Amino acid sequence: MWVGGASKHGINRYGRENGIMGELFVENQYRNPDGNPYLWDVLLLEKVRAEPNISLYLDTEVLQVEMKDEQTIQSVTGFVQGSETQLTFVSNYFIDCTGDGVVAFNAGADYHLGRESREAFGESLAPKVADQKLLGSSLFFYTKDVGHPVTFVKPFFARDITQTEIVKSRVIKKDDNGCAYWWIEWGGDHDIVHDNEMIRDELQAAVYGIWDYIKNSGNYDADNLTLEWVGSVVGKREYRRFLGDYVLRQQDIEEQTDFVDKVAFGGWSIDIHPASGMYTKEAGTEDSVPDGLYHIPLRSLYSRNIHNLFLAGRDISVSHVAFGSTRVMATCAIGGQAAGLAAAFAWSRGIMARDIYQNHLAEFQRVMLREDSAILGLGLTDSDDLMPQASVTASHSLTTINTYREDSRIYPLTKPVAFMFPVNPEVRAVDLMVDAQQAGNLQVSFYQTGKGQNYIPDKLLKTEHVTVAAQTHGWVTIPFVWRPDQPQNVFVKVTGEDHLNLRVSRQAFQGVLSFINEPVGELKQPKLHHFVRTSPILKWTNQTFNRENFVFRVDQTAAFTPEKVTNGYIRPFSGPNMWVAPVRNQPENVTFEWTKPQTIQEVRMILNDDLNEDLINLHHHRTAFPIMPELLKDFTVDYLTDQGWQTLANIQANRKRHVIIRLPEAIRTQRIRIRTLATNGSEQFSIVEVRAYSTIQTLRKGVDTHEGD
Repeated sequence: MWVGGASKHGINRYGRENGIMGELFVENQYRNPDGNPYLWDVLLLEKVRAEPNISLYLDTEVLQVEMKDEQTIQSVTGFVQGSETQLTFVSNYFIDCTGDGVVAFNAGADYHLGRESREAFGESLAPKVADQKLLGSSLFFYTKDVGHPVTFVKPFFARDITQTEIVKSRVIKKDDNGCAYWWIEWGGDHDIVHDNEMIRDELQAAVYGIWDYIKNSGNYDADNLTLEWVGSVVGKREYRRFLGDYVLRQQDIEEQTDFVDKVAFGGWSIDIHPASGMYTKEAGTEDSVPDGLYHIPLRSLYSRNIHNLFLAGRDISVSHVAFGSTRVMATCAIGGQAAGLAAAFAWSRGIMARDIYQNHLAEFQRVMLREDSAILGLGLTDSDDLMPQASVTASHSLTTINTYREDSRIYPLTKPVAFMFPVNPEVRAVDLMVDAQQAGNLQVSFYQTGKGQNYIPDKLLKTEHVTVAAQTHGWVTIPFVWRPDQPQNVFVKVTGEDHLNLRVSRQAFQGVLSFINEPVGELKQPKLHHFVRTSPILKWTNQTFNRENFVFRVDQTAAFTPEKVTNGYIRPFSGPNMWVAPVRNQPENVTFEWTKPQTIQEVRMILNDDLNEDLINLHHHRTAFPIMPELLKDFTVDYLTDQGWQTLANIQANRKRHVIIRLPEAIRTQRIRIRTLATNGSEQFSIVEVRAYSTIQTLRKGVDTHEGD
């Protein structure tokens, strides 16, 4: 299965998850460049087994829940079929990550099944009358070219798909595999759990019928193809959704509601499939697309009536409509990290789930941000962190934005294009590199991008009309003066006569994105996608321009100063939120100095792994590099003593974003220095965040260290 998430295959900019899910994406990119599902599975298994505080019980099915009282779970009992063993787990806290909500259901947690009525939450995509319809289940298959003809004799139970709507209403390609056949879906008109075997049989009949059509209809060059794998376990999309203190709804996704208790985010469109699945004439999905990433509140991650029960995955507190977005696996995963940290936080303080929201919210969000959890637009204010008290300097910092490179290529201005850059604190003009044999006219429009997590043309600030002289081969100045109330990005749209040419640089530049006015593929697939709400992100696309930029320059910026590494932000939001050095091909230093000596035993670093780069476990697409180029590869962390600089840690061949350095004994120093020696391919050194603590941070002090207390 594709582990899809907020980036939605690169449609959302800076949408990739950080935290544990982000670490898995980056490590899988390195270990598993071909997207082998078995290597993905073993990576997950290895990471779980490497955690000393996790006891793993595979193939254990929960059969029974014992209650301490009506509102508190005492224990759950499971059965291991292979060893015929019954196990009982007693705890003060439980998290239901079962998908169907087996634990929560047997505990008596309030839930909803099916589609709510339109008036229940005021959702325009909900039906007028509530019903029991759900998203259907799926079964996939993989094929292989064996280099010689292979016959296929269909089993008697295979569906003749020419007698169904599949051939007319869906897209069948002989080279598609696995999740590319997401539309092989059925069962939403039935009980997804209790009718599971019937649904499986129908899906298998459809799979073999589709394969028979590919092999034997004569419409495909498929002689050398054979089936390599057919799923036997049905992939369920939806069943019970349990009720928390808040039910996330359609409006929260479309309007990107900024919850005070935000603890996770999503970005997949509201993607609702017809209950009758592949046999309907309707499009495969009904899509509503927000303008960017949206927030998920803590109140949706615990039960409203079972006080020691947290929720994660498919069964969290969302409406059926909102579930159309939150259901994708990477979004489920970062919600799982939030729920797991919440349970550990509650245990460390002896409180119940709701108490976190009511009495400990700010402290809990600090815990999450320390652990690189996926929260948007919230900076870490941490009284235990020593770094904000230090003055921060760097050997060099980027003070201008200039995307020019000598190998830049000509780009004819045959359609509108755009680029985006951070404005901090102001912009006075933008120079655009233009090539023109004939005279012509440019129209350049400047837009605010709206919310800090959005990268779209939102509110028009100004439009400039510029005449380009004949035989222009260089910089053209676009006058534009803007000093926003706070740092933010500006979206610049460029149109002009098609005999004018811009330049494109084949190199990523931190904090800068470029776009072309080219609708995404889904807008061109009416059989599969019906859009009820679109967004500029679908029309201003970045995928084909990923790691390339239109050539422009801005003469002054404070967006990349060294102070950014202590501003508390661990993701791009209204700007890149990182220190960046200019390209000098030499080591750089970032130095922290206090007014008096400090005791330090732990240093934490968040490194730049370019969250705009879309990654996926089975490689819906493949990157050109095994390790994120922006990640620091070799660096040292040093501290100053009376004898001079001493090395605290010498990190080599790093490929991780979150680096934690713990010392067996604390040191005393007035200055810490990070010396950047090499990246994994980028020409720019960059660091997102640096923190220092006087003691090892443990859960009892507010942070889960992944180590035993």
